[in-house]
Amino acid sequence: MGGDPENRPDRRGYGEGWEELRSATLRRDGYACQRCGADGRTLQAHHVIPRAAGGPDALENLVTLCRPCHGVIHQRNRSFDDVRDEAPLFPAPDAPDPVARMREPNDHCCSRCGVERSDPSDLVAWLEPPAGGDGAQPDHLTLCKPCAGLVAERVPECGYDELVGTGRIQIHDLSTRRLDAPVRPGFFAAPQVAIRRKPRTPRERVIDDTPLRFLWNVTPVRWALVGLVLYVLVVATLGAL
Repeated sequence: MGGDPENRPDRRGYGEGWEELRSATLRRDGYACQRCGADGRTLQAHHVIPRAAGGPDALENLVTLCRPCHGVIHQRNRSFDDVRDEAPLFPAPDAPDPVARMREPNDHCCSRCGVERSDPSDLVAWLEPPAGGDGAQPDHLTLCKPCAGLVAERVPECGYDELVGTGRIQIHDLSTRRLDAPVRPGFFAAPQVAIRRKPRTPRERVIDDTPLRFLWNVTPVRWALVGLVLYVLVVATLGAL
């Protein structure tokens, strides 16, 4: 292909000047991945707003990622399948919001209660838990901090030393927040963490620790139950007049 190499369209279709822009992005970011901080891996320039969505080839729309972390952001791109598992489970504490993601989408959901946490700092991971009831050996389970405090207190195999997060684990914080964990684990909770917390309040005893929780957690059903109770109270009051 003839012509000046500097003005030749990039072979990946990014257009003229891409290599210069890519180099400027890596230089601005100190030649380090902005998700995990690695500087010894193959580094790539990632579009924060995808080009397919109108994102420009501009320095302010680019961020440096190592190839494994780039695969974390592009979960559907199979060309990253061979390296995605090399990315750290958690992003670095100072990772910018657009790339501050867990390694897999499911890692944002607590393995005990099932609640999704968009902020990785709200999660911790139990590394190498024992095999579950189906005999499968997971390499990790992610837990919201309330559930992590409960599990660390109640499951002998899971001590605080087995837990990791985006920063140093604050044992006092987890221990205090364990009281905020749901009374019952989610329906699809991993067997290693499917433990029950003792209810403390009348609401927890009547709703959260009984099958009523399945109805109460559905908003339309909850409002219907409230309406029914109010209706019964009104009828009873009018009947007493």
